[in-house]
Amino acid sequence: MRLKLNKLTIGTIIIVLMLSVGINYKIAIDQEQADEARIAQLTSEAQVNQQMVEKMQKDIAILRRELAVQREVYPTSRGGRRVVHYIDGAQVTWYNDKGKTASGTTATAGRTVAVDPDVVPLGAEVEIVMPDGRVFRRTAEDTGGAVKGKVFDVHIDASDEELYELGRTHGVRVFVLDR
Repeated sequence: MRLKLNKLTIGTIIIVLMLSVGINYKIAIDQEQADEARIAQLTSEAQVNQQMVEKMQKDIAILRRELAVQREVYPTSRGGRRVVHYIDGAQVTWYNDKGKTASGTTATAGRTVAVDPDVVPLGAEVEIVMPDGRVFRRTAEDTGGAVKGKVFDVHIDASDEELYELGRTHGVRVFVLDR
């Protein structure tokens, strides 16, 4: 009988151990499935958040472009100087004469621009914004026979060949700044 009891006790212990291992295995599987579900949920939330961030970045970019356009269309100042008015669709040509200007100064590269005095008064400072983004700040010191209306003749140090290559630039915006 003792042998039978030992076999029964050993069998019971084995069954209890197997159940315990099975339960622990079941708990481990359930925990793993819960972890996977939580990871999937976090991944989904991260993807939603990433999409929201991308949408916000697009919205911010659109607002920045709209604000830039609004500032270009309705400028109030350029580089700390008040804009008196601006001219769209202007043309820029280039010249290299070294003589006296209509305002009595000497034509100087980096400073002088010839203007039509009916459009821009002599002595006014202008900011010339080229279509490629280059900006030239010059003083209206000269006039010229070919400078009529929205034509601006910028003085630069260049040879006649270089001036010919530069040619005439269309679609320029010119800001006339307060003195």
